[in-house]
Amino acid sequence: MQKKAEKKTLNGLQSIVLLLLIVASVAVCIRLKTGGPMIGLFASWLWVYAFCKVLKIDYSAVIAGAYDAIRVVVPTLCLLMAIGVMIGTWLQSGTIATIIVGGLKLINPTWLLPLTLLFCAALSLVTGTSYGSVGSAGVAMMAIGNAMGINPGMVAGAVICGAMFGDKLSPLSDTTNLAPAVAGAKLGDHVRSMLYTTIPAFAVSLVLFTILGIQQTSGAYEMSDVSGYIAALEGEFSIGFLALIPAVVIIVLLLLRVPAVVALGLSAVCAGAVSMLVQHVSLANVIRVAYNGYTTGIDVGLLKSILNRGGMSSMMQYVAIISFAVGMGGMLDKLGVLDIILRAITRRIGSDGALITATLVVGYVTSIISCSQPMAHVLTGRLMAPLFKERGIAPEILSRSLEDAGTLAGPMIPWHGYCVYMSGTLGVAWAAFFPYLFLLYLTPVFSIFYGFTGISIKHVKPEGENA
Repeated sequence: MQKKAEKKTLNGLQSIVLLLLIVASVAVCIRLKTGGPMIGLFASWLWVYAFCKVLKIDYSAVIAGAYDAIRVVVPTLCLLMAIGVMIGTWLQSGTIATIIVGGLKLINPTWLLPLTLLFCAALSLVTGTSYGSVGSAGVAMMAIGNAMGINPGMVAGAVICGAMFGDKLSPLSDTTNLAPAVAGAKLGDHVRSMLYTTIPAFAVSLVLFTILGIQQTSGAYEMSDVSGYIAALEGEFSIGFLALIPAVVIIVLLLLRVPAVVALGLSAVCAGAVSMLVQHVSLANVIRVAYNGYTTGIDVGLLKSILNRGGMSSMMQYVAIISFAVGMGGMLDKLGVLDIILRAITRRIGSDGALITATLVVGYVTSIISCSQPMAHVLTGRLMAPLFKERGIAPEILSRSLEDAGTLAGPMIPWHGYCVYMSGTLGVAWAAFFPYLFLLYLTPVFSIFYGFTGISIKHVKPEGENA
């Protein structure tokens, strides 16, 4: 009897009802603007428990799925807390202030958005990590953009697009290695295949950010406050090369392939030392800021919004969101909800274009529910690989499709680990940067276009056909 109970899953109607209850719980919390999505996601665990008890499903097996899924994102949770510590110490050490002052003096505001896209893309490409790129170059460019009065959603959009470009294409990236492993493709073939969808999308994104940059700084843009910002920052901090050492340290460590959480931590330690030696603060004050964040004495509204942030405690709400969201995805997978949805999507496929489109849709669905890139790749690849083999489509097309949706979907989903990380690190709400994630929208469009036109779609002999 116990064995049967462990294997029991939800049927289609039960799955729909559970999903509606979960969506309603999250939507109510967001609509009432209290508690954010965390309480709604926490409520989803209670709904799952209720369903298990009413339908006599072994809850211990289901909750084990939640904990297994959370284990996968523990590195992300550690990264979030390390980012909070680093931002707080960077602010206290004058690293952010020095970057802002240098950016205001050297960078033409018109070109900030395209430069941000290119800078973050280059860094993520050579380091293979979007997390590190956002936590270093992204934080710096956001600070400069905020001081210049550029729409923070646009700057964050450029940061995320650049970071995801490298995350998707770099042979050093974990997703770039996972996708072909799941699809049975060679890494080199996988990267070459992705160039067809990612490069055109990146080029269009660069043009769009250039246009937005010109619009942001034409006509109504005022430079009159810049000198005041510089004077205020130079009055509170000792500005100079020494204050930039923590930023140099993290970039060097990332280039040396030091794990991101270690690189962030060492940069924070370096920033703490700079705070004591250059800004003349005590060790106790450094530790306080590392946990609680920095509070500026500057009485300028814009600079307060830039400088009053950071600290490990500021990331705790994001840790809660990821934990409950990813755990929920693990439980839904154990309950069979994902399989029911995915098989409904893939029931009728009559062409290569339809298959690729269905793969992208499945990638988005698995990302929405699992809130995890690795889980999205594994679940989507497991379901779609036999269909690609039946149609004789090369495995690198499947691995490309996994990345076009599964890798790029994260920042577009408010409760996904990637989106929560980006929002918390950059200090910008999802709704503000969502309209400017051009690379993330355009890449799957090119993928679908190629699927229906046959461009770049390589075929191999269908499985089971005699040579």
